[in-house]
Amino acid sequence: MTDTFTGGGKSNNFSDEQLAEAAEMIKDMLASGRVLYNTASASALSTALSQMIAAGSTMPAPLVQELTASGAVTAGVESLELNHATVTIAATIADAVNHQGIFIAKATTEPGVGGDHTVTLTSGTWNGTATIATFADVNDALAVYFDSAGNGTVISNIGSVALS
Repeated sequence: MTDTFTGGGKSNNFSDEQLAEAAEMIKDMLASGRVLYNTASASALSTALSQMIAAGSTMPAPLVQELTASGAVTAGVESLELNHATVTIAATIADAVNHQGIFIAKATTEPGVGGDHTVTLTSGTWNGTATIATFADVNDALAVYFDSAGNGTVISNIGSVALS
């Protein structure tokens, strides 16, 4: 059986096994006295946790999007793969706020001859100033932490991803 939970603008499906595993983890954390969350939105989290415990939920798997042509990155995506060997891909992220937390972009193929794949942030930055990430080689990858305002901090730049 699969249950669907909706919150934060997303809907997620969870199997009975996933729900039971998460419920046990949350129960153990609560029993230990550790604080799970302590902000103004704690009641929203409390409601979500209550739903998860009641159903036995886990966190959803990371959302991955593969682009094989230029286009928009879907809000909520956590990992982006740029995959076309003969054509360069120009990806656009409308707002980095929609990708809060750890976000990874990777060129899974060598970009087209004489060209580079790019990912452009319309709102937000990769590192406080740069809005364009350029991927010149296969396996170039960029891991960034986006805060709640869409400000990025580069965690790792693998290969030679250029930021401008």
